Amino acid sequence: MARTIVRAGFTLVMPRWQGWTSDLAESAEAFAQYYPERGDQMRAAAAIARAGSTDPQALTLLLAELGPWLAEEYAAVHGVKAPRP
Repeated sequence: MARTIVRAGFTLVMPRWQGWTSDLAESAEAFAQYYPERGDQMRAAAAIARAGSTDPQALTLLLAELGPWLAEEYAAVHGVKAPRP
């Protein structure tokens, strides 16, 4: 789940960043350049994706804080995709 959040965050900035990386830490840093107010959260998500976590606060960060914001921002930037038939 954390990996998916980092990847989704990276897709928000990839066109402006003008590149691609599969490295989660680099993806988080690229994201942080454009969304500095969420940079620490994305860095934490990348760390969770790499190492895993059983910490309830990590799940709260991903599911209640960063995830919903990311979905809202993604829709604002890229629009909402039509449902598949």
